Amino acid sequence: MKIVALSCTQKRLPSLTDALLDAAVTGLVREVGDAQVQRIRLIDHRIEMCEGEDTCLDPAVGRCTLNDDFEHVVGLADGAQAMLLAMPVYAGNVPAVLKIFQERLKSFMNAERRPFGNLLVGTIVHSRTMLTEPALAALFPWYLRLRNKNVASACFTQSGHEDLTRTAAVDLCVAVGRQLGLTLDADRTPAAARTVLPLVQPAARPRCGDPAASSPGT
Repeated sequence: MKIVALSCTQKRLPSLTDALLDAAVTGLVREVGDAQVQRIRLIDHRIEMCEGEDTCLDPAVGRCTLNDDFEHVVGLADGAQAMLLAMPVYAGNVPAVLKIFQERLKSFMNAERRPFGNLLVGTIVHSRTMLTEPALAALFPWYLRLRNKNVASACFTQSGHEDLTRTAAVDLCVAVGRQLGLTLDADRTPAAARTVLPLVQPAARPRCGDPAASSPGT
């Protein structure tokens, strides 16, 4: 099973984004033993800005005519069933490197098969101070257009933590990866073959107004 691990940082290695993404990959592999993870760091590829000519939407052209690494990156995701995406927040929104890539994918808008589409997704967003949730929300129109389904997400604010990798953020990223893996496993495993966890219910407690709920002097 092929899974894309998409890093949308604009920093060279090492980066916090990649460390959090690695933690999510660890969780995914724990649940999906046959996972083949294709790592893609957008910043390592030359992807030019869309020029807005829309010639790619012309059936006679059918592709983006810019000469860069875009088609190579698209090819790396071929055959993937899921994606882990990790990104920092820049200026309160998605990083420019991801926004450029999103716009370039417009060239497949009329295609029957949309690259980076029809995927189950786990998303990780981190920021120095705040605005992680609005940045996460900015991804969903893109996910919807590609017919992706986000099954797990986590947002982290660095705030006063000098090293976010030494906090519970890493464990939560592992949980995002595990949730994505469990969802993938549920999609391909017949219900009858799945392990059913026992239903644990708490002991019955007296309801307000019941005689047992009242005590003398109250």
